[in-house]
Amino acid sequence: MRKYTKVLVCIILAAILLCGCGAKGSGAAKEYKASMEKFFESLDKVNTDINSINPEDQDAVSKLFEQFDVLEKEITAMSQLTVPTEGVPETFAYIGDIAKSAADYMTQANGYLHDSFSDGAYNEHTLEAALECYKRTNKRIQYIITLLHGEYPKDESISFGN
Repeated sequence: MRKYTKVLVCIILAAILLCGCGAKGSGAAKEYKASMEKFFESLDKVNTDINSINPEDQDAVSKLFEQFDVLEKEITAMSQLTVPTEGVPETFAYIGDIAKSAADYMTQANGYLHDSFSDGAYNEHTLEAALECYKRTNKRIQYIITLLHGEYPKDESISFGN
């Protein structure tokens, strides 16, 4: 559980930088900025809720499932936002596809997490798959944060045509 929390905390800390994403122009840009701020606030709440889970409780796994269900829902909703094209940095053009990819990975992560503990048994391999998909989700959210700041992520594994 602590692995998930550490990654989520990193996302939330990076999200604080969102406040200066440059959505000063059009109404669509302001609306998008407000939606993204709400999204990052929801991540903060999920983080708080995950940290409040006592791993010794009998229902700890079901509480973790609930929080990952919320996380999947929030990331999916974020991926469906219409990204503005006017009054924003050119980097915003890449956010939509990356957000959809993040949502897809989060859906996979959540499915694998549930499968890891199905039928009362623990499956280490599906838990590892869940963690890998979750890491990929978080990486894409980090890319989105960088793009929101008008910068391109510095990662040799991706290309933005710049």
